[in-house]
Amino acid sequence: MSAALKTRPAARPASPLQRIAARLGEVPAAARKRLVAAGDALADGDFARAESLAAATLPEGGSLALRLIGLVRERAGALPQAFEALRQAHLKAPTDPDGVRDLARLARRLGQPGLAADLLTRVRAAVPGDLADAQDLAAVLRDLDRCDEALAIVREAMADAPQAPHLWSLLGSIAAQKGDDADARIFHDEALRLAPRDAPILANAALARLDVGDAGAAREACDAALAAGPTPPQAAGVRLARATARLCLGDLGGWDDYAARLAPERREALAFDLPGQRWTPAMPLRGLGLLLVGEQGLGDEVMFGSMVGDALCALGPAGRLTLAVEPRLAPLLARAWPGVRVIGHATTSLAGRLRRTVPDAGPVQAWAPIGDLLPLLRATPESFAGAKAFLEPDPARVAHWRGWLESLGPGRKVGVLWRSGLMAGLRARRFAPFEAWTPVLAAPGATFVNLQYGEAEPDLATAQAQGLTIHRPPGLDLMQDLEGVAALCRALDLVLGPPTATTNIAAATGAATWIVSANPNWPALGTAGYPWYPAVRAFQPDGAAWEARLEAVARALTQIPLS
Repeated sequence: MSAALKTRPAARPASPLQRIAARLGEVPAAARKRLVAAGDALADGDFARAESLAAATLPEGGSLALRLIGLVRERAGALPQAFEALRQAHLKAPTDPDGVRDLARLARRLGQPGLAADLLTRVRAAVPGDLADAQDLAAVLRDLDRCDEALAIVREAMADAPQAPHLWSLLGSIAAQKGDDADARIFHDEALRLAPRDAPILANAALARLDVGDAGAAREACDAALAAGPTPPQAAGVRLARATARLCLGDLGGWDDYAARLAPERREALAFDLPGQRWTPAMPLRGLGLLLVGEQGLGDEVMFGSMVGDALCALGPAGRLTLAVEPRLAPLLARAWPGVRVIGHATTSLAGRLRRTVPDAGPVQAWAPIGDLLPLLRATPESFAGAKAFLEPDPARVAHWRGWLESLGPGRKVGVLWRSGLMAGLRARRFAPFEAWTPVLAAPGATFVNLQYGEAEPDLATAQAQGLTIHRPPGLDLMQDLEGVAALCRALDLVLGPPTATTNIAAATGAATWIVSANPNWPALGTAGYPWYPAVRAFQPDGAAWEARLEAVARALTQIPLS
């Protein structure tokens, strides 16, 4: 920080610490000296000393001291306390745009993008020509799915800065969120032309290439981004994108990069608060008392659950396995492996980060997120050979649903769903709109059963108005009762839908399952199917529009016999 105090740059400094340093001439000399020392302590990672020195300047240090205290707390991970310090700084200097910018940044980190957007809108009104403010506000609006507003801001900024590479990159990410893949690639290519060695621009270009299924080009962009000297958080994000590209290409060495999903540098990364030490590949599994913890989404917990049998073999008869999963899955997985202790995990949010605990873990020698076993147990294509069903639904409930399905009359009974429960941001573009499913639902010879959890009634009513009947399974909570969902899936002739928790559960029971996926489809691991399961037919993204792809699914329904 000391070096940054020598001169005040002509343009607004990029970092919060630089912005504080640029204004230290406004405080008395004694307070300035302590704030400089506080900045040096912060740079050394001595958070307690940094906060103590900054606090010692109050009240002379004014809003700058409070902003520095907020930054120290933020770096230390105490985000709510940091926000309070920044709020107090704003109250002392309500017209200071830098104080509002600090609040907006922290609001975004705390998972409050709406508040961040409001704050940044105020800043832009006060300082309308600031390019960084325009970029920040447009990015937040994009994350809120307010893409048209974001586009308007970017276009206004580009009128003054048509050669700003980060505006072109932002324009590309907004286009990608709207599903305009061709435009997104053009915009990202222009950003690369203007800044060919900029790590964030290369990373965004890689994501755009993944969106159109060009995993090879995505990997090249990731390699270039990592060579461009990214910050640790940027590097973790790039490694995760490179993992996706490598796995899409069938390169299972990509599991090494996949470890970045849990890198603490990523604000989105899940954190764990668990007993014992974290397992590493240097620890032999044989005879170990191991706690495996589900991670990512419910569908991934099921998919990675296909490794549990192999983990038991690796632990051997003297080993003990405890499996912590989403509580709704626990009864199914306990039936699958009677010798495994299956319990639920819990997830809370602390300082803007999700933390996973296992309240009833008991004594264990080591723990691991279940994905940590991928490089050991799924390192080669051969390790997927002979994939078997591993979920065993309650036989009585399977019989119940078979009886109900028979009451619907003749025809193949097809369970159908069309979207995920989480449809915000980029996720929405990975699922076909319900209207595109019309050819499938009109396919002759099939009786359709609803498997769509969440708010499905408007879509079901739309189908009914078109004369397309989707039967609702009576008394079944498709969101909460996963035992019932698994039993119904086993009773059906076919389960059809995008990659969700439900299609993963169906596939894990051995039910005939068709999965209609979008780019990037890394779980296919470069194959034509889903190697994790024994009876999945995959309709891979092929560049065609959703309507054409679902027409192909409809033809397949009438042409291929279903068991």
